[in-house]
Amino acid sequence: MSARNYSFVIPAYNDRDGIARHLDYFRGVRDPVQLVIVDDCSEDDTADLVAAAQMPEHVEITYHRQVENGGPAAARNTGLELATRDYAMFLDADDLLAPCFFDVMRLAPFGPGVDFVMFKHHLSAQADVRFTYDMHRVDRTFFSRNPYSPFPMQTFRLKERPGALTTVNFPWNKLYRRDFLLQAGITFPDLRMHEDITPHWQSFLRSRTFGVLYWAPPLLTHYEIPQGDRATQYIGEKRMGVFAELARIEEELLAHPDADALRPVFAEFCGHLFHWMTGPLCAADNDESRLWRAQYQEAVDAFWEAAQTPRPGGGS
Repeated sequence: MSARNYSFVIPAYNDRDGIARHLDYFRGVRDPVQLVIVDDCSEDDTADLVAAAQMPEHVEITYHRQVENGGPAAARNTGLELATRDYAMFLDADDLLAPCFFDVMRLAPFGPGVDFVMFKHHLSAQADVRFTYDMHRVDRTFFSRNPYSPFPMQTFRLKERPGALTTVNFPWNKLYRRDFLLQAGITFPDLRMHEDITPHWQSFLRSRTFGVLYWAPPLLTHYEIPQGDRATQYIGEKRMGVFAELARIEEELLAHPDADALRPVFAEFCGHLFHWMTGPLCAADNDESRLWRAQYQEAVDAFWEAAQTPRPGGGS
């Protein structure tokens, strides 16, 4: 099969080592790619690294430095505007594609009306461990529920695979037709936390059909290192914006032709998120955790009070 051409949008903020790993990886690919590196006002030598990069002719680098630090959502939106290839994917600076990524994607079922494909990944908590064959529980559950894995045609309408909505809303676990992203108006909201939830739901709600690569091995390693200052561990005000975004998602979901079937899935998704915010995230026995656990719980109660989707289990 002929090679496809890809744009990879990579936000970068003080992660020159991650960008260096990406550059090393893409030097070895044979497919035509565009690397759209959006520098979110890094204070390290990311710019010098990119400027000095020697890449094959079929690997184009589009480097853009933001005027001011705007966070990953703004960087991804800018990157999508700069992307020019037929297929687009969002990568984090500390992600790493699998060696087989392009071989698998040549077989991905991008037939008429297929707007994106989703795939398995490696989730690693150690910087030196790349291939774990582990994922978050909801992702493991989704990818293990298919009783058979027809190859390679696995495309669905949302009503046929509503459980896809409950998978973790990573920005990098899907490869899109770029024209779909543009025509469907899929963007990342102006949030510093949970900015990837909205495009996750928009992708499914606005797609005609999507593909699921049940048969394929994990195609990316995502690192969640527990040490250090990571967004996953953040407790504070920046998380509060998610409630308004979820209300907007619910409004769009209720207008969907399959709304009745999707509402329980939305409730399950919100329930898992809220449980994590008010539980494991704020589990530490200190004043800050207790303060934000109470504030998050208050926001959760207000959300369900206003929502048209029944609260999971009908409990408090």
